[in-house]
Amino acid sequence: MDQVKFGTELISRLMDHLCSRLDGCEGAGLSVWPEGTLLRAVGVAAELDAEQLSSGAGPLVDASRDERQVSGQVAGTHVLAVPGSWGDGGPVVLTVYLSHAPTVEDLAAIEEVEPLVATAAAVVEFCAGEVLRADQMVRMVQHRRYIEQAKGLVMGARPCTPGEAFELLVRTSQHANVKLRDVATALVLTVGGTLEDSTDDVAAPPDAALEVAERLWEALRHLRPE
Repeated sequence: MDQVKFGTELISRLMDHLCSRLDGCEGAGLSVWPEGTLLRAVGVAAELDAEQLSSGAGPLVDASRDERQVSGQVAGTHVLAVPGSWGDGGPVVLTVYLSHAPTVEDLAAIEEVEPLVATAAAVVEFCAGEVLRADQMVRMVQHRRYIEQAKGLVMGARPCTPGEAFELLVRTSQHANVKLRDVATALVLTVGGTLEDSTDDVAAPPDAALEVAERLWEALRHLRPE
């Protein structure tokens, strides 16, 4: 069996399951920052995720920017924000809203379900809801590896956090109207001369992405510490 069907229904079921496991859960959301997209919301997450996306501040934004789990309060409601997979628009962040500060039991339940939600979201984003073939799964994983490598290159050229490096890549791709995955792959190829673990199934980045990557790396080289 070389294909499996993923979709938003799977994400919805996983999030509903998570909420049912948490006492005092008032909602859960799945959002993308810095793109600012609310993918799925249950309960108060529809309003509170949207508020953070609009203002560009809050645990959701901090979790995306710093690539770490962040807890806090939004409009008097306790929230735990957990960054997961990365797409062209930014990290996918799972937010869970509770009537109380997160307990050890809450954290355990969230840590168990969050990887499943993040993986499902990554698959849906990458394949736009189509049937996913095995080779597409391989390419999805490879592209995300190149995004991580590209972030490392940016961080090596300028003092910044992983989140700030990712935001720079996102801004670059959006400004040039080139997919983030192509910019990242092109940057790795530009700097390293080859793609690690590349196979015939991995398409070379388009010329537009290579041009963007070359300009970006030239700019970053001037910022590298001596």
